[in-house]
Amino acid sequence: MVSPIAKRNVLLEGTSPLTTEQKGMFKYFGVGSKIKPPYRILNPYRIHVGDRTSIQEYSHINAFTDLSFLMDYIEPRYKEAFTSADYLYDSELHIDRECQIGRFFFISCTASVHIHTNVVISERVFVGDNNHTFSHPNIPIMQQPNQKGEPVAIKKGAWIGVGAAILKGTSLGTNSVVGANSVVQGIFPDHAIIAAPQAQLITTREEGNRC
Repeated sequence: MVSPIAKRNVLLEGTSPLTTEQKGMFKYFGVGSKIKPPYRILNPYRIHVGDRTSIQEYSHINAFTDLSFLMDYIEPRYKEAFTSADYLYDSELHIDRECQIGRFFFISCTASVHIHTNVVISERVFVGDNNHTFSHPNIPIMQQPNQKGEPVAIKKGAWIGVGAAILKGTSLGTNSVVGANSVVQGIFPDHAIIAAPQAQLITTREEGNRC
């Protein structure tokens, strides 16, 4: 059974390595590059993967173009709240050469995401140039369109720590470092070190001190 999103998009899902034919579906798929299974890749023809780039298991790589199928689920009385054009996107996802990307990578692109050369991305990292909209109070958020994206750029040589989230409109400078579990949004210079506050001692579990 074909999933609703696959009726209007090109969806690659697999538990075995990408075939030569599947690699040919990408805008470019680099020499010596790999996306390890299992994976979920939406609209590979809008995705560039540079030479000798490695993306580990359980990646979800989404270059959105058409989410208008979501309108089919909206209650009839709210059908006119959005038009099909609200669900259409002109995405471009570019991952340069010699990047190393960890497991459970999730990327959501509706406009432009550019990951430059020699970037290291740890496990469980989210990169998104957009978010869900929630402008209508009576329509479930999952049925409303995604935002039109604000470009994201991760410049050459950056290192993104485990569990980080890189949000819309963010530009990380060359050789920047993002600490574990950081939520990042904004424009940052070259060689920046960005991190969330560290955990602090609240109390101890000594006898008589119940939490």
